[in-house]
Amino acid sequence: MSSFRWIPEKAFGPRPVVRIRDIDAVVHNYGLFREKAARTNSICAAVVKAEVHGLQMKDAAPALYEAGARYFFVEELIEGIKLRGLLPHGDAKIFAMAGLLHGEERYFKDYDIIPCVNCLEQLERWNSYCGAHGGAPVVIHLDTHMNRLGLLDDEVALLGRDFSALTGNLTVEFYMSHFYDIKGDDHTNCFRQYDVLKRYLGLLPARPVSFACTDSVILLDNTIFNMDIIRPGIGLVGGAPNARSPISPDARHTLEIYAKISQIKAIKKGETVGYSGAYTTKRATKLALVHIGYKDGYLRNLSETDAAPKGVYMVIGGYKAPIIGKISLGMTTVDVTDIPENILEKYRYAEVVGPNVDIKFLADQAGCYEILAAIGRPNEKFADYTLREFQNMFP
Repeated sequence: MSSFRWIPEKAFGPRPVVRIRDIDAVVHNYGLFREKAARTNSICAAVVKAEVHGLQMKDAAPALYEAGARYFFVEELIEGIKLRGLLPHGDAKIFAMAGLLHGEERYFKDYDIIPCVNCLEQLERWNSYCGAHGGAPVVIHLDTHMNRLGLLDDEVALLGRDFSALTGNLTVEFYMSHFYDIKGDDHTNCFRQYDVLKRYLGLLPARPVSFACTDSVILLDNTIFNMDIIRPGIGLVGGAPNARSPISPDARHTLEIYAKISQIKAIKKGETVGYSGAYTTKRATKLALVHIGYKDGYLRNLSETDAAPKGVYMVIGGYKAPIIGKISLGMTTVDVTDIPENILEKYRYAEVVGPNVDIKFLADQAGCYEILAAIGRPNEKFADYTLREFQNMFP
């Protein structure tokens, strides 16, 4: 187990939770993906949507630019507008993956943001707008049978037939697609998508291609799937397909969350804990209440119940404190029976996420990295610091 960070009371102030964001670690992790990209002569972009999964765009994006990133992906236009304010540089390209929604054309043009169009209607509308207001770049998203964003077979065929007319006022930067079944060990569907993509590309004029994101860069053959541009996102903040498969043993944690404990109490064996009486103690138990809950992004499906044990825990002073019962709106119950009394007296807070509670493990248990997007949101309950700020303020 890693060392347990000391958090002085003044770091909490009037708030019950401290959040520490390590921006240098984000840049370090980006460098690990850039090394993978360099081996296949690919561009390494940076996906900074959802506030860089809680690491916050205002700090992470300029640092990534300084580290050499020039291609940045966001989800919606509004994120792109914010990012353009942080990165006014002419060589910083910003791509909005949600596409070109109605009425957004002038904002894409004014803020120099590139839409990743997801259907022919969007492409036609952008081409028409740029015909009247000057040419502009575009990315075309191809749906390789995920059946979500992008052009499917019929639209790809039409695009191939009428490419010049549909893109006459545009510069097609690249084509992109996205894997839908990459987490496990069976990658049959990835190769099926690859075959669909190859078929699509055979119908279209040659352009660069972007397919690989974090999980595929880690799990699949880079010589096949890296193509021209890779798009790591969750990997920048320490995520991976699963806890067993980081981008590298050198990948670094980027987020730490610490929450105060309000009380410790002893209950008998056979007592139930929390809502619905969903957890029953298996022994005489000492429990503690930690002041973070599902409204703060600590997802309720991490709860420990008799019917669905998860094995999720927090850490107090280097000792595991297993979750017991259902996670509540603003607090979580943990089992501190095995933690020495002097440790509980010294540390009146728990590590919720950090070097001792791997975010990849929590994502495995929760089923997805939504925990990062949730727990990384702005929250008045959180005292928020970058790691550099924390170290300077509390040496």
